[in-house]
Amino acid sequence: MNTERYDAYKDGVERALMSCFAPAGDGADGLREAMRYSLLAGGKRIRPVLCLEFARVCGGDPEKALPVACGVEMLHTYSLIHDDMPCMDNDDMRRGRPTNHKVFGETTAVLAGDCLQAEAFAAVCSAEVGEAERFRCCAILARAAGLPGICGGQFMDLNGAAASAEALTAADLGKTASLMGAACAMGAAAAGADENTVAAAEGFGMALGMAFQCRDDMLDHDGFYDLLGEEKCAALTRMYTDKALELLGCFEDTTFLRALTEELSGRES
Repeated sequence: MNTERYDAYKDGVERALMSCFAPAGDGADGLREAMRYSLLAGGKRIRPVLCLEFARVCGGDPEKALPVACGVEMLHTYSLIHDDMPCMDNDDMRRGRPTNHKVFGETTAVLAGDCLQAEAFAAVCSAEVGEAERFRCCAILARAAGLPGICGGQFMDLNGAAASAEALTAADLGKTASLMGAACAMGAAAAGADENTVAAAEGFGMALGMAFQCRDDMLDHDGFYDLLGEEKCAALTRMYTDKALELLGCFEDTTFLRALTEELSGRES
């Protein structure tokens, strides 16, 4: 994989996110601190990287798409804060340090997540692309956040999705794959791509998201690994990886995306 391009995208995203939600002395700085705590906690930044690369592949300017990519990461961070809450997965650690509610309390953590979701759309609306492009990006992000996406998938996950591979697939398509697909589609949309191209980008991201989730399950001995066993889970990861690679066929200059797809589906952490 072209690590230089990946690192350049990631560094650009990190710099942009660092400039968000600085203290303002207006009484809400505690909330800003909680938002920044999770937003700047590191991670691979896969979703914004995909957004920026699809903007480039589709003939746009990745720099102009940067606020769109940041919006994707803000929405992703909101979902992680809420996912870690005691009423959800009740996790104490995230990315090697205490989860948001453990540091700031449950009330502030809920508000931090809520605010990051709202600010995600504000970021997308600030992008220096056409009005129609901003509208399309917002619509894609809203769909990924709502019933067909994160919220619907999380509900399914909390209500017996692990009972069968079919139910788990439906949950993972919502809570994991939808935002990966949205990141790719939003990059294409920000570049002014037509509907078929945006749909192909989204399909690629959805397939990659499922491969990513299956690989996660293998590493954590959870989800599909528990239901299917290691061999079948590995085959499922390969199937989704191949599907993602196939969907790149309608794009040009996909060397970076193909290498990234293979790397993510075979990663060890």
